[in-house]
Amino acid sequence: MKVFRGHFLKSQLILVITAVILGVCCPKIWEQLRSIHFGKKDTANGNLSAGNYNDLLFSKEQLNEFNGVDGQPIYLALLGRVYDVTRDEKHYGSGWSYHFFAGRDASVAFVTADFKNYIEEEADNVLALKSPAILSLINWERFFKSKYIYKGKVIGRFYNESGHPTKYENKFRAMAEEAEFDSFNKQKLRDKYPDCNIEWSMGRGFHVWCTESSGGKERNWIGYPRKLYGLDNADIRCACVKNENLDTNEVVIKPYDNCDSKSQECYYPVN
Repeated sequence: MKVFRGHFLKSQLILVITAVILGVCCPKIWEQLRSIHFGKKDTANGNLSAGNYNDLLFSKEQLNEFNGVDGQPIYLALLGRVYDVTRDEKHYGSGWSYHFFAGRDASVAFVTADFKNYIEEEADNVLALKSPAILSLINWERFFKSKYIYKGKVIGRFYNESGHPTKYENKFRAMAEEAEFDSFNKQKLRDKYPDCNIEWSMGRGFHVWCTESSGGKERNWIGYPRKLYGLDNADIRCACVKNENLDTNEVVIKPYDNCDSKSQECYYPVN
């Protein structure tokens, strides 16, 4: 029994030394060995479990190996998390539309659609994006989580050498939470103050008016057209406002110039 145990321990030591050498020299083989021998499958969705010791950690150089060239698998990273998209080679393979994303984290391009200019220092710098773009990234993340196999994390902006979230990652998640909260509030306001119908003509400029279905919201009231200012006062839209809400302090609304305050349609020229 002691002899067997000694051989077993030697075999384990040899395996560990071999794995370290492969990790340095052959990242593809190392990734495959680790996913087979050390990775623990989540039987619920077939993905390697996120947020634990089973996560693979990729340097940017290692991730770049998985670009679909010469028979390699195709991995891409989004917000620092790596997904295997090999099964959609017709989209992500060499020569196809989204090969730009293969073997790298180009999170920003998911919302800018700039597939020509890759600047490594800026490609995953998402904190400069505004709320709508951040929401778009969160939706992309949900899509990749639901469709593709999760492989691990990229060491860099979002995760450190131990696979733990960085301050950058935590700040992005806080911004994403705030963006989703703002989006929820905006939708609530849109339900309460639905959009006007709108059209434009060369002779009269813009024509806005309210009906019982304007803004795609079926209701039993019509309302009056008003300029409604966004939560940050940056965006203005035409909203249909109930009579009892014309003096609201909930949002900033203003009547259209040269339009009767109780008219259900208004015209205004283009400046």
